[in-house]
Amino acid sequence: MHQSTNTSKYLVVSSDSSSASSESPIQVDNNIPVRRKSNNKKNIENAIYAHVRAIRALGRKKINTTEIAEALSLPIFVVNQAITSLLKKGVKVVNG
Repeated sequence: MHQSTNTSKYLVVSSDSSSASSESPIQVDNNIPVRRKSNNKKNIENAIYAHVRAIRALGRKKINTTEIAEALSLPIFVVNQAITSLLKKGVKVVNG
C-alpha cells in the first residue's frame, strides 16, 4: 500500500471474508499515547512501596522480595531493581 493514499488511516473490517458488501471502513487513530518506560518503572516502585507499607502497618517486620513479587504478580528481578532504587531514594530497611 502506498503511504500517501487517502485510505492509509482506515482499516477495513468484515464479518464474513467471502462477502465484500459488508465491509465498512473504520478510522484508525495514529496518535495513541505510548506509555513510557520510566513512568512504568515509577508505577512499579510506587506499588512495591505501598505494599511494603501495608505489610508494615499490619505489624510484620520482615518481608522478602519473593513475597512481594508473588503478591504483585511481578518478576523477582523487577522487584529487586525497584527495591534497590527505593533504597537509593531513602526508603529505610526496618530490622526487627
